[in-house]
Amino acid sequence: MAEISFDLNFDLTTLDDMETEENAARFANLAEEDLDDIGEGRNEKSTKKSTKWGVKLLKEWCQAKAYSTDFEQLDVPELASLLRRFYGEVRKQDGSPYAIKSYRGLRAAIHRHLTGAPYNRQVNILRDREFQSANNVFLGMLKKFKREGLDVSSPKPAISEGDLKAMFDSKVLSMDNPSSLLNLVWFYLEYHFCRRGREGLRSLKKSSFGFGLDDENNEYVFLKFNEATKNHPGDLQDDFQSQNRMYATNDEKCPVQAIKKYLSKLNPKCEYLFQRPKSSVLESDEVWYTNTPIGVNTLGNMMVKISEKAKLSQKYTNHSIRATTITALSNAGIETRVIMAMSGHRNENSIKSYCQDASISQKRFCSHILHETLTGKGSAHGKSQSNSLGLSLRNVRVHEGCLSTTESSNDINVTSAVRTETSNMSKLFSKCTFQNSVTVYVQNQ
Repeated sequence: MAEISFDLNFDLTTLDDMETEENAARFANLAEEDLDDIGEGRNEKSTKKSTKWGVKLLKEWCQAKAYSTDFEQLDVPELASLLRRFYGEVRKQDGSPYAIKSYRGLRAAIHRHLTGAPYNRQVNILRDREFQSANNVFLGMLKKFKREGLDVSSPKPAISEGDLKAMFDSKVLSMDNPSSLLNLVWFYLEYHFCRRGREGLRSLKKSSFGFGLDDENNEYVFLKFNEATKNHPGDLQDDFQSQNRMYATNDEKCPVQAIKKYLSKLNPKCEYLFQRPKSSVLESDEVWYTNTPIGVNTLGNMMVKISEKAKLSQKYTNHSIRATTITALSNAGIETRVIMAMSGHRNENSIKSYCQDASISQKRFCSHILHETLTGKGSAHGKSQSNSLGLSLRNVRVHEGCLSTTESSNDINVTSAVRTETSNMSKLFSKCTFQNSVTVYVQNQ
C-alpha cells in the first residue's frame, strides 16, 4: 500500500495578524480631546455654564488690573496671591457686590476649571494651606455681605396649602381639557416622584412609566429606569436609587387615573411624554395632543405659568414642587432616610434645609398668639389657649409637637398651629383631653 503524506504549513504570523486586526476593530480608538470630553461629561450642563461664567469673570478682572489672564499657569504662591485680591475686589458691572450664592459659586467655578481638563492641576484652592490667606478674605467678604444686609437669597418656597387648593379649584389642574390634563399629569409626576425642577423632563417618553400592583393589589405608577440626575449621575458612589411609586387613590384627583387618561389621549406619532395640546377638542376625541413635543424652556417654566393661570399668591418655580413634597413628608413625621430615598438626596442636611422654616399657616397662627398676648386676650392672662382665640376646635391632632386641626371654626381655619413639646401641651390647652399623646379633643365650652 502506498504511503500518503501531507505537508501542512500554517503561517502562524498571519493568524496573529488576524487576531490583532479583530482586537483593533473591537476596541475604540480615542484621541486625547475625546477623552477630555468624556471626562467633562461628569459635570451637568448647568455646572459647565457656571464654570465658564466664573473663569470669564476672573479673566476680565485680570485684564482690568493688568495681570496676565493665563492664571492657570501661575505657581501656587502667585495664584494664591492673585485670588486673595480677586476675592476682595470682584464686583458686578454696575459696581455692586454679587449675591452670596453667586459669590460662593465663583470660587467653586475657578476650582473646577483648574482641576479639570486640560489643566488637571493638583491643587485645591478651597482647602490647601497655601490658599488659607485667600480663603480668609473670601469668608470675610461673605460675613461683610451678611452684615450689610446683602444676603437676600432664600430657598425655593414650598407651595402653601391655600395655593395647592386654588390650583384644583381653578381647574388649572384637572382632567377636563388637554391643557389642564397636561398640567395635572406634569404636576403629579413632579410632586409624587420628587423631581428636580426641569431636570430630565424633555427626555421622558410615553414608555418611561409602567403600571404595577403591590402585594395588597393596590395599583401604582413607577419609572421604568434609573435616571441620571444631579444627585445620582451614575458615578462609583451611585450604588442605590429608590424606585418611587405613585399610588391610585380612586377619587376625583386620582393620579393613576389622570396619567392613564393622558396616555390614552397622546398623539401616537410622537414618542415623547409631554406633547403640545390641541386648541380645540371633544371629550370623545381619541387624540388631544399634536405631534410636537413641548420644549425644554416651556417645561422649565410650567409652575410659573400654573401660578399665573390659577392666580396663586406668588409665582412658584418647578423646584417649589420638590420643596412641597419634602416639606409635606417631613411635617407628617416620615423618617428622614425615607424622604432621602424618595428625593435622591445623599446628605441629611440637604433635607433639613427644606424644613427649617415654618409654614405660612404656622407663621400666621404664631403672629395671632403674639398679638393676643399684647392685647390681654392671650393665655398669659390666665385663659386657656382655646378660649383666648375664640375657637371651637374639633379633630385636633398633635404630631411631633405640632398642633393642628382639619375642621374650621367660625373665626379661623387652623391647619397647623403651635410648635411645642408634647409634655407642655397641657399648659397651653388646659381644657384638653389627651389620648396616648397623639390625639387631642377640645371639650365643649
